[in-house]
Amino acid sequence: MRTRNKTVFLLFAGFLTLSQAQESPFKSFIIALWPDYDKPGVLVILTGEIEKDKLPLRIKTPIPLGADIVLGTGQEGGTPDLSPLNEINSEKGRLIDDLFIKPQFQIEFYYNPFDKKENRESEYTFELNHLLNSYHVAIQIPLASDQFIFSESDIDSVRDDHGLKYIRKRFDLLPPNSPQTFSFSYFNKNERLTVDVLQEMLDVMPSKDLAIDENKYAVERYRLPKYQPYVILAFVVIAISIVFFNSEKKELKPTEKNKKNFCTKCGEKIKYQNNFCSNCGKPLI
Repeated sequence: MRTRNKTVFLLFAGFLTLSQAQESPFKSFIIALWPDYDKPGVLVILTGEIEKDKLPLRIKTPIPLGADIVLGTGQEGGTPDLSPLNEINSEKGRLIDDLFIKPQFQIEFYYNPFDKKENRESEYTFELNHLLNSYHVAIQIPLASDQFIFSESDIDSVRDDHGLKYIRKRFDLLPPNSPQTFSFSYFNKNERLTVDVLQEMLDVMPSKDLAIDENKYAVERYRLPKYQPYVILAFVVIAISIVFFNSEKKELKPTEKNKKNFCTKCGEKIKYQNNFCSNCGKPLI
């Protein structure tokens, strides 16, 4: 019985040790692929967040054949802007090998797997020197593409404010140094880039009509009844003036009349400025 308990304990302890050893240093990790975006080829953007207690962290990942210079942010000695990353040559070819000292990081580069054909096909093999408990793959669908096919199933899609469509999928558990390949294909008859299509859309859009629409929406949202307070104020002023005028008229009538009348008690002539009869003292108001 003791032997069995000891065995279970050792297995459980071994499981804990293995789990701790396989802890991922990343809070999040995203692999973004933008084919035919602003130049022929595929823009690869690797971005994510590193656990603060895992910093600094050395990241190694292979670069596809024919890729151009690799840029990044968050690395040691880097600037807030994208700057070149360190590379080494290995048996697998070019390899990014740089030390990252900030939690947020970004790595990006271009590679061009396309030949001069309207049928575009590409494979991207991702590999990392650290465990990923989970990660996301997102692909931007080129605006000039037709019949876009992704190698993965069970994907969802979203659109941004410019009408660009993205397909994405979440993956679980990628062990260290374990290659994962993604492939896609589509047709681009005129080899047009997404930024060119976007520019054409902006050129066709009538700026005059757009300005009118913007003013219309601004009026609908922010319109205030500015004339109403002034109308109400005018009515109040008029009403107060009428009341005041009537009051003044009532007070002036006896005085106006007394200019021509005589005292009703003694018959003495009444002067305008007198409040009492100068002869008998009778109050005149």
